[in-house]
Amino acid sequence: MLDAAFDHGVTWFDVAPSYGAGRAEAILAPFLAAHRNRVLVCSKVGLAPPRHNRLIRHIYDFGRPVAGLLQGLRRRFRAVSGTRNVRIPLTPELIETSIVGSLARLGTDHLDVYALHDPDPADLGRDEVIAALERVRARGLARHIGVAGSLEAATRAAAVPVFTVFQLADDPAIRPLPALRHLLDRPAGFVTHSVLGVAGARDRLVRRLTDDPRAWSTLAAAGWSGAPDDVAVRLLMRRAFESNADGVVLVSMFSPHHLAANVEIADRPPDSTVLRLLDELRLDRP
Repeated sequence: MLDAAFDHGVTWFDVAPSYGAGRAEAILAPFLAAHRNRVLVCSKVGLAPPRHNRLIRHIYDFGRPVAGLLQGLRRRFRAVSGTRNVRIPLTPELIETSIVGSLARLGTDHLDVYALHDPDPADLGRDEVIAALERVRARGLARHIGVAGSLEAATRAAAVPVFTVFQLADDPAIRPLPALRHLLDRPAGFVTHSVLGVAGARDRLVRRLTDDPRAWSTLAAAGWSGAPDDVAVRLLMRRAFESNADGVVLVSMFSPHHLAANVEIADRPPDSTVLRLLDELRLDRP
């Protein structure tokens, strides 16, 4: 799937020491060895794999093929507390040793982005944390320093010059990017995720289309048709790429079909009417 994604033009790969029950960086390494000068890699510091990691790895190995077949199984699995990553206290030592471990597992000498992973916003004002990140960049271990977490953390980081990449959920009900861009006085990159909405945007949109004939008429007049769930997914996907047109949008794929659908949507030309349509549907309302 990594090779297939690359062949379709995907060049940004996002990992962390905690992903894949601790194996994501090692899984990416052989692919990275063949394509390092043609791709960008982000890894992070601040979260550890689940406490019962060996068990979780076995569950992942068994569950991934099944999860691709059973609707809703992935969501229920992620809701189990034992599968959640664990926040590690952020120290200068952790920041400087974690990236060395990530580089070793990835088989590369630098990251394109090194990000604090779901940090406590208070940590972004600690001088020793900022100094450690500056040392990482000065040593050439990372080209850019980022924050991958909440909107509050991103807002705090906007006031700290070392942060030039911001990774956060771009929920259509909150629309955080315009306000965050306004806070910045320097060039910055944005990486967005949770395309379907962290607060159930897809489910709200499906209900709106199912229960409100005016909402369906609005979309039909703009040329959208199909089953409500399919229309909701396609519309929110298009919105994610339109909202962050000059940045990176992270999307999941559990099959070649998902990859093809994601690439097809990403390759479409910009269409500002998508943002207007979702504004009219008012997903910020329950």
